[in-house]
Amino acid sequence: MAADTDLGFFATDATFEDCAAIVTGSSRGIGRAIAIELARQGADVLINYNQNRDAAEAVKLEVESFDRKAVIIQADISDLETHAKLLDTAHDAFGKVNILINNAGITRIADILEETPDQFDLLINTNLKAPHFLTQRVANYMVEHEIRGCIIYTLSISDSMASDNRTAYCISKAGLEMSMRAYAGRLAMHGIKVNGIAAGVINTDLSRVRIPDYEEAADKGYIFMVRPGTPEDVAHATVAAMRLYDTGVVLPASGGVMTPLLNLRSMSELDMNRS
Repeated sequence: MAADTDLGFFATDATFEDCAAIVTGSSRGIGRAIAIELARQGADVLINYNQNRDAAEAVKLEVESFDRKAVIIQADISDLETHAKLLDTAHDAFGKVNILINNAGITRIADILEETPDQFDLLINTNLKAPHFLTQRVANYMVEHEIRGCIIYTLSISDSMASDNRTAYCISKAGLEMSMRAYAGRLAMHGIKVNGIAAGVINTDLSRVRIPDYEEAADKGYIFMVRPGTPEDVAHATVAAMRLYDTGVVLPASGGVMTPLLNLRSMSELDMNRS
């Protein structure tokens, strides 16, 4: 490979200057933190929201505080017809798109024995089908324009830790990880990096209600969690995944939750160990 070849995000000194990003679901939570961190690093950002325009406007102001361009677009990404509008709006505003952050997602609580097909379809369409085909559209755009870009998926520890009352969510995230790996393999020849972030117990509207369960498990020694994560923790991991010299991999952002551990703190002594 020639020394002057554009290595994009595979360069040792990859920079976010002169970059433009689409961040889905970026009006709040993890997406908001990622949008702001990308602006801090030097990228222009398309802010996508579904319902809360005021929240998106607040993110836009924060992005612009770093002297970066920002544009807002309302789109429910589960409607595949909106994907062209997302890409066209970003391209028209910034002149190019070389970063896609597949972040938007939802969850619903439903006992696996009672879950309905409609509930299942809602999760799969939003969390798996939508980002899979948005990636397809943006990837083809990057290939056509010879852009050596980067695509990051916000994944979850739930892609490998089953929950019998959030089964559709877990299935959607497991499928999304495979989507990420498949695109990484297909796009490597075009110099496009594709990685994922396995977010753990993050203090957001999506998962805040579950934090006490994890804290109780940590207190009992079943898991290790130094603290609940913040959206900014995932944003920092996202930047790391973009700079990482690798593709098709998942970086953890779980605060130790996935570290194998079985400390039964109530079992201070076992009779069988006495001599």
